[in-house]
Amino acid sequence: MRTIFFTGNSGPEIVLTAAATAGVTAQSGLRTLLVSIGPVHALSPLTGGSVGNEPHEIAPNLSVWALDVLEDVSNFWEQTRARLSGSMPLSLSGDELPIVPGMDLLLGLERLRRHAATGYDLVAVAVGPQDMFLRTLSVPDSFRWGLRLLFGLDRGPGRNPTSLHRALVPTALLPLEWFNQVQTARVELERLRDQALDPAHTTVRYILRPDAAALEEAYLAVPALQLHGLVVDALVAGPLLPADTSDPRLTAVAARQQELTSAAAHVWASRPLLRLPLRAHTSGVADLQALGAELYAGRRAEERYVVSLPIEQNIGDDPFIAIDLPGLRREALGLTLSGDELIVRAGPYRRHLLMPESLRGTSNIRANREGDRLVVRLRR
Repeated sequence: MRTIFFTGNSGPEIVLTAAATAGVTAQSGLRTLLVSIGPVHALSPLTGGSVGNEPHEIAPNLSVWALDVLEDVSNFWEQTRARLSGSMPLSLSGDELPIVPGMDLLLGLERLRRHAATGYDLVAVAVGPQDMFLRTLSVPDSFRWGLRLLFGLDRGPGRNPTSLHRALVPTALLPLEWFNQVQTARVELERLRDQALDPAHTTVRYILRPDAAALEEAYLAVPALQLHGLVVDALVAGPLLPADTSDPRLTAVAARQQELTSAAAHVWASRPLLRLPLRAHTSGVADLQALGAELYAGRRAEERYVVSLPIEQNIGDDPFIAIDLPGLRREALGLTLSGDELIVRAGPYRRHLLMPESLRGTSNIRANREGDRLVVRLRR
């Protein structure tokens, strides 16, 4: 199964591009699932019909699904409460639970992975604006960092017995069952994120609004998505005015849009820049299929346009970790070494990245930019 996530500058173009992609792939004969994750769904007016909290088919090879993340969070909490009832009685119900930012989307991705993994050739997922998506991706890493600081890590990725002795809260003061549950939850959270976003089967299409402010955001968001392990394999610029508009009031706008899309095509030259035309009305599967055919203009919508992985590691004689950060300006990049983690900053976005074992326990490392790649290796 192939999964494509759609995110970018805030706007309705995200779900529109996902729907157009799903429409054209279904038309080509691929069994396709169109999914919207988030508190607000815009699938109904686009598809011309109702959309529920379970997948249902609206056209040959095309099913739609709008996840109810509040219900998912409530169900997850009820299951957790039942599991912990013996060691930690919890009276708070799922409907009372406050929503931790990002947790709803993360649980939605897990439900998507479990229920949509079979029976579909392609899943097109509209995950909403880039900020919420990126902060959701950072939740497991932030949880690991906080747990290492407070209690130490005794299992799973990042396991470090030394951190238990350096922890702020001695583990001897904690109930063993509670401590084990917290440590296991941390490992499961990382596993959940990594399985739902496996870069071997998953890519991102970045939706770029054609204005100067949106382009500035993209200079940071596109490399930040790669930093979090997702392959950005294409950009979609739109909605775009036709270049030959006869209205003089729109001529300057169309020219400015062309200038900005040309700049984006230059910065991300290794990725196709697709063009989403401005339309007065799009409703129903036929409209989406026509828009998808125009958007991909002879390309196969399901194709993976970038094959390299965003993060690579070498554990041989020359151990290193390399991160592909396309378009990231030098002044927006920041690096901090914290224990076993490399903290990488891309403007307002940051990731606590677990270092390969061969690079842990030493500060004798160096980082270089090699084109778009940040390469961290031992200092020779």
